[in-house]
Amino acid sequence: MQFIAIKIGIIILNCIYFFIKLFPIQKNKITFISRQANEVSLDFKMIIKELKNRQPNVKTVILCKRLESGLTNQIKYLFHMFRQMYHIATSRVVLLDSYCIPVCVLKQKKGLTVIQIWHALGSLKKFGYSTLDKKDGRSSKLSKAMKMHCNYNYILTSSKTSKVFFQEAFNAKSEQMKVMNLPRVDFLKSKEEAQKVKERFYEIYPETKNNKKNILYCPTQHSGKKVPIEEIVKQIPFEQYNLIIKLHNGTEIIYVDNKKIEKNKNFTGMEFLHIGDYIVTDYSAIVYEAVITKKPIYFYAYDYETYMNDRGTYIDYKKEMPGPICENFEEIINYIKRDIYDKEKEEKFCLKYVENLDENATEKLVNFIQTFLGGSNNEQKI
Repeated sequence: MQFIAIKIGIIILNCIYFFIKLFPIQKNKITFISRQANEVSLDFKMIIKELKNRQPNVKTVILCKRLESGLTNQIKYLFHMFRQMYHIATSRVVLLDSYCIPVCVLKQKKGLTVIQIWHALGSLKKFGYSTLDKKDGRSSKLSKAMKMHCNYNYILTSSKTSKVFFQEAFNAKSEQMKVMNLPRVDFLKSKEEAQKVKERFYEIYPETKNNKKNILYCPTQHSGKKVPIEEIVKQIPFEQYNLIIKLHNGTEIIYVDNKKIEKNKNFTGMEFLHIGDYIVTDYSAIVYEAVITKKPIYFYAYDYETYMNDRGTYIDYKKEMPGPICENFEEIINYIKRDIYDKEKEEKFCLKYVENLDENATEKLVNFIQTFLGGSNNEQKI
């Protein structure tokens, strides 16, 4: 029944979209779409800034809105989709960092270029078409009905190795894949940006300006499971360290002297990578960004067997992870105290999974985007 309802819904949307497509393409218009968050991502901000500096007449539209649960929120999102449809139909380029229903299910104009930059440099945990019909994956029948990840002209990935994983996850062809880093790479390499973030961090969390090292914990989402924060806190020697936790949903929690400080969502995971002195994660793709910082990395894999059965990773986790893998947090603290980490393995991992680090990622990506701007409006075919 759900499958039939989706099919009917797509037919109705395409009928509406037929008339929306009568609006002309604006040759210098780029629409940025995300349902990862309601805020504009770092990558989007950096791309827009570079575009505006080069081409002041470029028109940018930003549509960032999470699809929340609940009937009221879903109805609101439906109206948001109509906004998406108008801006997609009148854009020369659409940039996505996540799945977008109107892009994938609707028949697009031939004059449109869709670039999927995704919201991570690479992928550690399996997703998309790699997890269909698995416990933590989506239904293959539903994914087919929703035309998951269709209509992309290009999909960015950080290396030739990651290209294989992304191609499988997006069910894409080789010619759609583009090895090209995200602007966040420039941000993570910048000492100036690191200093700015630290200054803002100490303004918001003055309690952390105590000459103690910061342990940053960034776990991925564990479906149906609670992150064992209480167990982690018990293991932290607060006379030596502060603890920063950045959850997958964006929540940030700071512990100083075993006291919990929670002040909404002030910093992104990328910004916290500049703050942390030691980085702890699990199966999160943040590992690809973390290795760029050259900081000690540790892996808290307390549910390894379950996670591998329910979801799995693209790479051999125990063989390739660029740091100690531990089942309890006490082991990680012991490694941190003794300053033990695998610097050489981190460097090799970075070279393998994040190519072209010496290049300016933002400039290179904007150069690529600009090749699709301008030109004649004769391509406005429906």
